[in-house]
Amino acid sequence: MSKLGVSGFLFLTAGFLLLCYQFILAALKLGTSNDFVYRNVRLVDVLSRKYFSWIDTISSDYIQSIAEYLITAPLLFWFVGCSLFFFCIQAFMRVK
Repeated sequence: MSKLGVSGFLFLTAGFLLLCYQFILAALKLGTSNDFVYRNVRLVDVLSRKYFSWIDTISSDYIQSIAEYLITAPLLFWFVGCSLFFFCIQAFMRVK
């Protein structure tokens, strides 16, 4: 397996582990209430908001809204998207 395939597999595994963590966290909160509350982990939750203050200085409102969307997207989408990116690159590199 090439380095791109291993990278894709690692990102996919990280996404699966994150999904398992979120389900376990939601299941553990069932002891305090009867509601199953699934909460996505976002990039803003992992890193402090102060690291993303540069987004407010972007002059274009359209690009600023795209950047805001990207940092508030669930981290699971980032992991799965990166794994698909690496798998696609690997598939195109094999075709000669």
